[in-house]
Amino acid sequence: MKRLTTILLFIVMVVAAVEVVLPKVVSDAVAQGIRDMTGSRQVTAKVSKSPAILMLDGKFDKISADASDVKTEKITFRNMHIMLTGAAVDIKTLLTKRALVLDKIDEVEVTAIIAQEELANYLNTSIKGVKNAVVTISSGKVEVSSALTLGGIARVDVKLEGRIVGDRENHRIKFVTDRFWLNNTPVGNIGGSLLTELPLVDLKKLPFGVNVRDIVMEPGQVVIYTDNHS
Repeated sequence: MKRLTTILLFIVMVVAAVEVVLPKVVSDAVAQGIRDMTGSRQVTAKVSKSPAILMLDGKFDKISADASDVKTEKITFRNMHIMLTGAAVDIKTLLTKRALVLDKIDEVEVTAIIAQEELANYLNTSIKGVKNAVVTISSGKVEVSSALTLGGIARVDVKLEGRIVGDRENHRIKFVTDRFWLNNTPVGNIGGSLLTELPLVDLKKLPFGVNVRDIVMEPGQVVIYTDNHS
């Protein structure tokens, strides 16, 4: 009887240890995998499955992750929150190579933040002729002030007022100008596509198949809500 009690106690201790240790090991591996997928500087992740031992089949109820400084082709997101529901992964690859290979995801929700400083940096480094752009994001709108050199000769002061919008048809996020000034004089759309419509993010190049659900402009930043719902 005493031996049986000892065995049962040992089993309970092993199960308890698995419930504590395994989620940490799997979550750390998932964080590394998402870091590699997103090019993020830092990622924290939490994987949910009960009981935890079932994580070894590679099927999780939820994966929640927060990434910082996520680099895309044009823009760096200051933060990205990722929620995966009903995910199935290659568990062997995850635990041995710390690489996240997704076999199936039922639902994806990604919330990303673009800071106004990052948008200014993009304009200054990526748009030919733009110098010293200053971006101010407030509730519902984006304002841009900059100097623009045309043909390497003429220099004009440019002011834009517009919005960050989602293009569901082309799976993109872009800046669209509503009002345009040259040297403090309001003008029509004479800037063509140079400054009046700027592509920012190609969602097809992100690691999760998402489209824009909503975009909210608030003081200092743009919050982008995406999911995989049709």
